[in-house]
Amino acid sequence: MAKASLVESDIEGGRKLLDELKKIDPHFLVRSAFWLYRPETFDWRLFIATPLVDKRGPASAYTDVQGALRSLAKPFWISMQDISVVSPSDKLVKLMNKAVQVPRGVSGVRFARTRVDDTYIEDAYIYRLKPKWADHVFGN
Repeated sequence: MAKASLVESDIEGGRKLLDELKKIDPHFLVRSAFWLYRPETFDWRLFIATPLVDKRGPASAYTDVQGALRSLAKPFWISMQDISVVSPSDKLVKLMNKAVQVPRGVSGVRFARTRVDDTYIEDAYIYRLKPKWADHVFGN
């Protein structure tokens, strides 16, 4: 099966969703957000890491994301099946934080064909990565 492409409309759609989450719930802190190509399923998945997963549970965090998706103008091509909402302490999020830095003011970076520890990252588009320790340096 051929690799699905991550196109500009996907990247912009992810950005719109992240902006909408911040707009409708200022308490929905996004520590990290990135698209990741998953070769085992031949698809792209948008990972959103938020401390709300640890505080309120994943179901509550997914409910917030679903609400943000509903409030975006239709048709909107990203669906809940394209999204994983995870804790900032998720193994994959930690790996990405270890390997990549997104400079302040940069809207996103591509990260591809790289091994981080024992995990191979075939392709990713990273909006932001923010380890917990950065809160006191950068703010929320």
